[in-house]
Amino acid sequence: HAIVTTGQKATDTLRAHFAVAEPKVGQYVDFEFEGRNMRLYRMPSSSRAYPLALEKKAAFYRTMLECELDI
Repeated sequence: HAIVTTGQKATDTLRAHFAVAEPKVGQYVDFEFEGRNMRLYRMPSSSRAYPLALEKKAAFYRTMLECELDI
């Protein structure tokens, strides 16, 4: 069970709601919600104001999907 955010505002909103620490971009923090272990992933912003090479963005998503889908 995981929640994925892109960008600071979405991350801040979920952090406030679930009272969890802020993960670094491309990483996650574990938390518990209604007796379930969860992960909050923070992915790179898709905004053009915060450019990052597509290959680097893809690497973050690949790592997250491999972890969550046990690939």
